[in-house]
Amino acid sequence: MLGAAGVQIPEKNLDNLHSSKEEDGTLEIVDPQDLLDPTTSNRPTIVEVSKELPKVSMVNTSLKKLEQHLAGFDVVIKEKTTAMTITKGTWGFEHTKACFRDEIIPFVKALNDLFNSFDQYLVDELSEVQNVFHQMEQAVKQHRLESKTFEVKMIKVLNENDRLLEQVISKDIVNIIVNSSVDNTSVYETELLNKKDFIKKRDLR
Repeated sequence: MLGAAGVQIPEKNLDNLHSSKEEDGTLEIVDPQDLLDPTTSNRPTIVEVSKELPKVSMVNTSLKKLEQHLAGFDVVIKEKTTAMTITKGTWGFEHTKACFRDEIIPFVKALNDLFNSFDQYLVDELSEVQNVFHQMEQAVKQHRLESKTFEVKMIKVLNENDRLLEQVISKDIVNIIVNSSVDNTSVYETELLNKKDFIKKRDLR
């Protein structure tokens, strides 16, 4: 396929308009200007891809980079499909414009739609995660409230047990005193009877 100024562009380069993950764990993103401008080095941008699960901040950064690349596509499309005095009506311009209209523009539109869909999906996922964390937070608060209520009930039960224990101890003390008094009275009466018996026996003699 011919590009700008009649430059030959291999058909396989159209596949490089999107990012591709290499076997070594890197992500290759091709600048659209490199495919159309013969003065560039055609060197792709290499981005390191972490093997760990990306955090939200990393995802947001990647999305912003993707937005910048999509904006770059829009600029290139506008430049290559807008006729100037020199290029207007020339075969190279018309051919390039047709290629953009039939192949590149639909691809960029599909990529943009995919990006918007992914962006919305990410927002939905983050909202769901936030809802889950909110529910977990509410459950923790409810558990703390129930634990506090249980603690208050336990304190009341322990206080009541202490009160009952004091009553039992008080009754035991009273019983001990009463029993002691009864025992002393009984001993006293026994001694008194013994004395009376002794006196009677002595008088009988």
